[in-house]
Amino acid sequence: MDSQWKRFWETGLFPSLEFSLSLSIGYVLSLFFYVAGSELALIDRTDTAYPVLQILLVISFSVGFIYRKYKHTLPVSLATALLVVAAIQIFWFLKPNSAEFLIDYIFSFELVLLSGIISAFCVGIYGGSLRDFRFLSFALGVTAFTFYSLFEPNQNYSMKVLLAVLYILLSFYLVSTFVQRDPYSSKFYKIRSKIGKHPLFAPFYRSALSLLISYCILHIYFQPGPKIPLILSVSFSVIFGRVLSLLGGLKKETKAVFLIGRVALLFAFFFFIYQTYWSSFFIALCIITGSIVGFFKPNKTAYKEYLLVGVETSIYLGLSFLLYFWNLPMGIRTISALLFVPVLVYPYLMQRHIVRLPRILMLAIATLIVLLFFSPPTIRTNSPFSKKEIFDPIPFAITNISFNDEEYIFYKSVLPFASNPFLPKRSEIKGKTVVLGLSSNQSQIISYIERLSQEQHPFLIVTTRNKTNQFHHINALSLLSRKSYWNFDIYYPSYLDSKIGFANSLPSDWKLKYFAEKLDNATTLEVVSTLDSVLKYSSGDLRKDALEIKHLYYESFAEYARFYHTLGQNKLTLDSIAIARKFEPPKSDLLRIAFNSLKFTTPEAEYIPILEDLSSDTEFQEFAWNSLIPMFESLGDWNNALRTMSSLERFYRSNNQIDQANELELARVRLFINQENWKEVEPIISMKIRENPNSVIWERLKNEVIEKKDSLRRLSVRPDVREARIQ
Repeated sequence: MDSQWKRFWETGLFPSLEFSLSLSIGYVLSLFFYVAGSELALIDRTDTAYPVLQILLVISFSVGFIYRKYKHTLPVSLATALLVVAAIQIFWFLKPNSAEFLIDYIFSFELVLLSGIISAFCVGIYGGSLRDFRFLSFALGVTAFTFYSLFEPNQNYSMKVLLAVLYILLSFYLVSTFVQRDPYSSKFYKIRSKIGKHPLFAPFYRSALSLLISYCILHIYFQPGPKIPLILSVSFSVIFGRVLSLLGGLKKETKAVFLIGRVALLFAFFFFIYQTYWSSFFIALCIITGSIVGFFKPNKTAYKEYLLVGVETSIYLGLSFLLYFWNLPMGIRTISALLFVPVLVYPYLMQRHIVRLPRILMLAIATLIVLLFFSPPTIRTNSPFSKKEIFDPIPFAITNISFNDEEYIFYKSVLPFASNPFLPKRSEIKGKTVVLGLSSNQSQIISYIERLSQEQHPFLIVTTRNKTNQFHHINALSLLSRKSYWNFDIYYPSYLDSKIGFANSLPSDWKLKYFAEKLDNATTLEVVSTLDSVLKYSSGDLRKDALEIKHLYYESFAEYARFYHTLGQNKLTLDSIAIARKFEPPKSDLLRIAFNSLKFTTPEAEYIPILEDLSSDTEFQEFAWNSLIPMFESLGDWNNALRTMSSLERFYRSNNQIDQANELELARVRLFINQENWKEVEPIISMKIRENPNSVIWERLKNEVIEKKDSLRRLSVRPDVREARIQ
């Protein structure tokens, strides 16, 4: 090849191909992580398989990266093997597996694990081969997508297509090894600068890189979900720092650059230490550390240096998680946090090219930052229960399905049973029927039920048709059979057809249709009114069936009350009991639940019927009457307040609780006085004074009655004053 073609090859065709390939892979990889982050957020993080997958991916990527970085030639045999594997994976991505990565993780974890290991190894090999100009194009692709995704958050991409495209691009890279093992372009475009070779700048790169890696891992752990701002800030800042290092003017200002690097690293350390939730200032921290990494990156980094970066990162993570999980006193926590300081300044302390004063100054300032600004991360708590997580109660007992935790497993179901927050795994659904809800993540649920159908696994989808909570069913449900009940529907596969229907205790003739026409899509009050009307004006079997329907409604809502009570949701428990009692008087177990819930709930007028039910049970009478009296008084219902006081007073006297009875009698007299009911109050006061002539309290009440009567008499003489008092 003559010199002209050689120059064209080195500066034209192949470099352009490498630039385009790096740009494309950077774009596709960032898109892959964007979509993967959304799906992986739905995976049960407590499952031991998930951290195993994460660890193996990191190890595989590291092996591929280190192998390619320090072995400049890629053997043809290895390139051929990876190319064949890439072709097989492309076929598997597009054909045999599901459309959703999450479903493959649940049902085909072994294949996902093997594919992930190979994928991480291939990407690591590519990443280890990146030279400066290709690295910039790679990071530019990442930045381009992440910046674009901030304005287009509702992108709908299939991860399988993304993975296939990524493997096609990696296949181009593997093919290039057959054309040229050590491209001239990598030598031609390799950028060497004074900054990349200066020994004074080596500690900046190592400290910033370990700080950046450890923080990114902590941020991912504490803030699950897509990381678009994180990726964007890191990729942009690394590009910015790398481009800035190529400016000729900065190469001459060694002292100024050194001082700026020290100040920047101390600022980054301050943001790292001041991370209460590992989220505050995270963009500033990523930009500062990323810029330092890009700016001070050496032209050549020894293998030993990356091992030290790994050790420093491990120490950062170990200390962070230790302070996070170990509940120590604040003083001891701060002393423990001082261990961050030697990790940060160790590269400077061991650097002979730096004089002693800057090293001591760096150590002192880093220590001062910890002492003044250290703020340990706060222990995460589970998100509080929200009523939106469960739909309004439905009368599920009218079905012939005996829902229970032994035979069924629930995922975001509208039924009153403990739901799995994540799609159940294969091991969890073995021998059980899956009951699904459609509140969110519909695309994943569609793929999930498709896989369940392929394996002939029993599953149900329960949806509500509440007037205040309409749900627009997705088209995929049209492929399933549907059974319509009153206010809800059950979707099921055809192989469960014989098991779905109404309860055996309900009629199977025209009477069922009669009730369905009247009760379907009816509110609770409308259902109660309809059934009461049937009981009032009908007889025979129709009346018997109405009683059975009322019982099934009661059992349904009573089960919701039991479920909410196990969750400690007292307000929702009482709401469910208030609905259940409209159909049948509460049984003893429901009264016990109501009693336990009312003890921890602010009294409300809507709970008066429940308290009246409790007053009919001797076990809860005292509590119910004591709760009802102030509620009746606040509502101005004096008759019921007096009636309840009398009942409670008799209860105290029958149990020889004389002091409580006397106090209640005084309260009853006070209520008579407030009502100006002299006919009732004067005989009681006269009798008590005869029984206790030396009683100061009853004498005071007698004088108070006299004064009030005189005041009313004077007002009656002056109508204008009386009118003013009324106004």
